Amino acid sequence: MARSSGQKVIKLNSARRKRSLNLKPDRKIMVIAVVIAAILGIWLAFRPNAYEISINGEVIGAIKDIKVIEAAKETVIAQLRTEYQSDVKFEDDLELRRYRAKKRDYIDPTYLISCMRSNMQILVGFKEIYVEDEPIGIVTSEAEIETLKTELKKKYYGGKAVKVEFGKKVELKDIFAKEADLISIEKLVQKCTVTTPKSVSYEVQSGDTLSGIANKYNTTIDSIISANPEFTDKVVLRIGQTIKVNINEPLLPLKIVKEEVPAEENKEA
Repeated sequence: MARSSGQKVIKLNSARRKRSLNLKPDRKIMVIAVVIAAILGIWLAFRPNAYEISINGEVIGAIKDIKVIEAAKETVIAQLRTEYQSDVKFEDDLELRRYRAKKRDYIDPTYLISCMRSNMQILVGFKEIYVEDEPIGIVTSEAEIETLKTELKKKYYGGKAVKVEFGKKVELKDIFAKEADLISIEKLVQKCTVTTPKSVSYEVQSGDTLSGIANKYNTTIDSIISANPEFTDKVVLRIGQTIKVNINEPLLPLKIVKEEVPAEENKEA
């Protein structure tokens, strides 16, 4: 009986060990699965999901799809070409970095386009104005030259019915520049009308009058008389006579090529 009881105990222990051995592989698989799930969860939580955009080192926001950048560039180019009817080129590019973005980091395409136009080196084909080979400002097109002439005419001659041309050599040269480099007509007029004192000699021509000469140099009759001591009580102009004219010469003067003769004319040559 004792032997039979001992055999039963041995058999029971053997069965338990077998069951234990059969369970170990399942537990290992479960542990591995838990570890993999944890790693996957951490990776999903921290993996990059967006592109961080910077312009000249300054972060402006994030986007999910890099195609948004190309679309924004095309939009900027189309806008500038429509505005200025000219060529456009990018001098620099956006700086991109993959990272894990938060909801508040994302920006919309409209804001991206605005930042690109404001902060990137985008050059447009403009015109630079030169007066006597010196640059004075950048304008959008040749049409600005005629506008400048019209505004200077108002400044120098008011409402006088005269036809004018520039009194110095004016040239336009092609240049690629930023929108911020453009000068407004108002500021261009201010720049062109800055004066420096100057005395010039003028040879009297047939038909000249003091008022005509004064108009030509945008000065006054009294100023011409005071600059020429030979003019006493009676002013007589002679053809071929050389007189002095004191003027405050603007950076860009105008010259009259045609004028209406006033009714009350001064003494003629």
